[in-house]
Amino acid sequence: MTERRIKALLLDLDDTLLINDMGAFAPHYYRALLASFDGVCPPGLFLEALQAGMRAMLQNDGSGPTNEVVFSEVFCARSGLDRASTLARFARFYSQEFDKLAVHTQADPDARRLVELAFAEGYQVAIATQPVFPRKAILTRLRWAQVPAEEYAYDYVSSYEVLAACKPSPLYFETIVRALGRAPEKCLMVGDSPSSDLPAQRVGLRTFWVSRRAARPLLGIRCDAQGTLGDLIALLQTGRIHAI
Repeated sequence: MTERRIKALLLDLDDTLLINDMGAFAPHYYRALLASFDGVCPPGLFLEALQAGMRAMLQNDGSGPTNEVVFSEVFCARSGLDRASTLARFARFYSQEFDKLAVHTQADPDARRLVELAFAEGYQVAIATQPVFPRKAILTRLRWAQVPAEEYAYDYVSSYEVLAACKPSPLYFETIVRALGRAPEKCLMVGDSPSSDLPAQRVGLRTFWVSRRAARPLLGIRCDAQGTLGDLIALLQTGRIHAI
């Protein structure tokens, strides 16, 4: 049992710690972003450039620059905007406007219970969200989830400034595990997406699928355990987490 003990939790954010269906959230996000570029870039061109930049990040293979650099290069090339003013405008948006989108999300009280317990039990805790947003946006969404970095000293927070790959790339998980200084088998990836989070198994991590929108456990999902955040809390409290 000792050699199988989990030492680190990699926690996804959207629809894991934070109740946030990105399909429903995205239209509000895009409208707010469009407003912040009003008069600077035509809406159609802006959205095309934004989506191209997002695709470039999702396809980033880790052999070159960070997702931030990849995004800005593609976005600026497609939109015709210069990099310095574009980054400044995005920075203002995330500092002044992004927080208003909190009304389209919901805190899960079990998220705070989970994070509290993980730190109390001595686990390393990483925020392993998709790194297509700047750190400012990640920290804002952690506050929405009521697990702010101001209160919890996370061992790692993924963002587009520090990663050069996205989930489900093996390099994404390997980068975080290496930063934590842990062997993959000592780490548990916790997330809601079978396609993005559960492929952590390919590099040796154990996985917990947060089946938030499933009425009951689903067959055919390859994971080591599944359930709600409350179920994960119970596994931690009883020590059964190490046996999955």
